[in-house]
Amino acid sequence: MKPKQLLYIVIYIILLNGLLQQYLIKNQYLPFISDIIIFLLAFMQPNFKGIRKIIGTPIVTTLSILLIFSTIIAFINLMPPLSILWGLRMIIRYFLFFILINRYFNIYDTIKVKKILVSFFWINTIIIIYQYFIEHKYADFIGGTFLNNGEIFVFYLISAFIFSKDYFEKRIKLNKFLLFIAIEMFVAMSAEIKIMYFTIPLAIYGTYVLTTKFNFKHIIVLTIAFLCLVPAMKITMSLMYGDEYINKVFNIEDIQEETTHAYNLSEEAADYSFNRNTCIEKATSLILKDPVHILTGFGIGSGNTSDKFGTWINQTYSKITSYNWFTPSWLLVEYGWIGFILWILTLLFLSIKFFSFYKSTKDTEIKYWSSLGLLSSAFTFIIAWYNNIPYFNAYIIYLFWAICMVAIKHRHKTIKKTYKNT
Repeated sequence: MKPKQLLYIVIYIILLNGLLQQYLIKNQYLPFISDIIIFLLAFMQPNFKGIRKIIGTPIVTTLSILLIFSTIIAFINLMPPLSILWGLRMIIRYFLFFILINRYFNIYDTIKVKKILVSFFWINTIIIIYQYFIEHKYADFIGGTFLNNGEIFVFYLISAFIFSKDYFEKRIKLNKFLLFIAIEMFVAMSAEIKIMYFTIPLAIYGTYVLTTKFNFKHIIVLTIAFLCLVPAMKITMSLMYGDEYINKVFNIEDIQEETTHAYNLSEEAADYSFNRNTCIEKATSLILKDPVHILTGFGIGSGNTSDKFGTWINQTYSKITSYNWFTPSWLLVEYGWIGFILWILTLLFLSIKFFSFYKSTKDTEIKYWSSLGLLSSAFTFIIAWYNNIPYFNAYIIYLFWAICMVAIKHRHKTIKKTYKNT
């Protein structure tokens, strides 16, 4: 089987993992098939030339420092070698996946993958409707073709970038775009993903800004949206929820309570459990504690939650603190503040890379893909605040970044070739 075919198998495993595990094959090792394929492809043809040119030297440098530094720290802290390897696997698999897609995919593959993602938007919608109305599932139990509503949030956010971009560039009609917005609202309500009420409008507006030239019209649109959005959402939500729940979603004090109270429901964890707005502070004070570990963490793989390769940190803290539910606290445990900053810089450099593509050209196709890449990389900071997907299960995010890069790279080649022939 050709490498490109194997990569498509990986893509389908990523998109179908939850569906397969919920209804066909309940096996925790199913997702590892993707890892195995990626590592086999990488080591059969270990050619990484040109990667600096594709993603930029700053990203390669910060990532290399992060991996080397955190591996040394893990050995200094006497972490089991298998735990270290497990931690390295978590990080390296994403970048190998990114590199392999850039190596084997062309512009036609990016269009094909985009069509696959759009198709899975509709497939997920149908499955979520079935889960909500037929199986009577809700909140965390709704996952569509994914395992949980955290993954659904990430997928529907990426879908928001695609549908919004296509609408503002007149690639889809208004009725289809309005249907998309209605579906996003339904998914947010049925799966109780409160953050979608804020991020989806922000994603749509961010796409609008990057699609049209900035002018006074943007300020007017933003003002009208600000005044009308919340009332419109409240009216829509009243179809499924009562006034008390709706008011809690938009009340500042209730939002603060929602993001700071003990996330873990067990009584013994009441004083220790992390939440989105407390995970950084509590990880620093409860787990890292001393100045050395605050700076360096315990090393890569030290915070992993594997049943077989987990460490004493997982056994001691995961159940009572839930540090592994949030990206910042998990990163701090393993990398400390030095590594945490390096991770942030890597993501920031990626956003800058996409922005540089966007600003340096007037070509519509490059602007199309670079703006999608910029939005998805910038919004990953929000995803990281919300859950652990950017660290624990980030394949879908890296897939989207990769196809954006491939499209930009091949469009540049086409332009250069056309220029030479004229």
